[in-house]
Amino acid sequence: MRKGWSYLTTIALVALWATTLRAQQTSGPAVGPSLTAAFPAAQAGTGQTPGSAANPSEGQPAAPSVMPPLSGAQVLAPTFGSMSESYWVPALACTESASTNPSGLNRGSGIFSTTTCDANLTLQRVGRHSQLNLDLTGGGFYYNRPYETGTNKQYGTDGELGLVETVNGRRWNWLLGDSGSYLPAASLGLGGLSGISSFAGGMGGGALSSAPALNGALAPNQSIYGGMSRRFSDMAVSELTYIASPRSTLTATAMFGTLQFFSPGTTDERSWTVMGGYNRTFGRNNEFALNYEEMHFNFGPIQPGMIDHAASVFYGRQISPKVTVELSVAPSARGFSGLSAGSTTNLFVGTYDSLLYRAQRWDGTLRFDRALTGGAGVLAGAGTISVGGGIGRQLSRRVHGMVNVNYAQNRSLVQSTSGAPQATYDYIQAGANLTHELGQHMSLYLNYSVQRQTSNTPLCENVACSTLYFRQVGGFGINWHSRPLKID
Repeated sequence: MRKGWSYLTTIALVALWATTLRAQQTSGPAVGPSLTAAFPAAQAGTGQTPGSAANPSEGQPAAPSVMPPLSGAQVLAPTFGSMSESYWVPALACTESASTNPSGLNRGSGIFSTTTCDANLTLQRVGRHSQLNLDLTGGGFYYNRPYETGTNKQYGTDGELGLVETVNGRRWNWLLGDSGSYLPAASLGLGGLSGISSFAGGMGGGALSSAPALNGALAPNQSIYGGMSRRFSDMAVSELTYIASPRSTLTATAMFGTLQFFSPGTTDERSWTVMGGYNRTFGRNNEFALNYEEMHFNFGPIQPGMIDHAASVFYGRQISPKVTVELSVAPSARGFSGLSAGSTTNLFVGTYDSLLYRAQRWDGTLRFDRALTGGAGVLAGAGTISVGGGIGRQLSRRVHGMVNVNYAQNRSLVQSTSGAPQATYDYIQAGANLTHELGQHMSLYLNYSVQRQTSNTPLCENVACSTLYFRQVGGFGINWHSRPLKID
């Protein structure tokens, strides 16, 4: 049980050690506006983030002169409200929630109640030639009855980690990143079970940072719900960018992803990815990119491995600091190794498209991606279509509301000519969240989520098997966060 959590703790300790060392070795001035202008006391109780004050020039950096490369692991994201100062923000959240049919497969399981408490640390350290961003959340949960198949476990731990370190040279940039989680169920199926999701509405959760945005579509797939099963998921990234000219950059990217389960009956996944690309900007707001990608999947000694070769074409536009658009198409050839009848090769066309908006009172996301994935622990490789969207609004001075919808389809890949039907899983989730600021440092939140999954292949839990999964989750909680604390 402690294996996945120890991974997150080790990475976080290394990041904090690096921050302390850099504070002793670098004394370069931070980039951006002063914290006294960015964090006025009047904003702390209004539900506004720095950069969304009445004077938009306070706390809002100018648009970057060079857009991030599209050919690697990064995506375009709005810069409105982002801060380029050194600071840290601690936060705490406790949630009480109830769910119908928590396992999803045994519809007579009744209602589960869950108590969770999580702590969050958001840290940003800006040096003369480097920047470190850390977003760490960890805590525990307690169910009113055993939650995991085949055990008597009623409690456990959870955690999430986001870590990005960037080092800038005269003509090159180096990015090191890691995104990991240790959860009791699929991340897409958690709904309102955990206080982890509450930090984005407060001062935690990286809401203020100017960190590069990593492409979550590259992380191990968790969009099939197969019951309550502890898992550790992680994606590590190393990316080198060479500035060939004021408008052209070259990128070389290496990634390692893993999805490990702590319950029997699931398929662990490991993947290695290398990418190389060329980026060309047009003006300050348009970018075109070409990318080559090679991805290797391994599912253990029994299942065949998978190799994917893809060539991608990207277009990105930063319409304003508030709005970004990204489009791509990626034809690829996939092959399977370790089959008794030899290897097979098939063609596949993928894409990643997104529209992101972030302003003073409104924020929204819309994304669509189609890619080869590891199969979420249920399939040994899948063709996955994922669609998601959400919109949030500052309803009043102290109240913020948000709604979101996500859909995912996973289809097993044809690995031979046997003619066996392809297993297909269709998952849809819809939810809403309401946050009310109680004061300068505290907020109350309510959330609700409904989830449904259908498949043409039964999923089994003990003796219960079903092709239909349906669950509702609702809860309320309280979030405490401090003001952003300046790091000298």
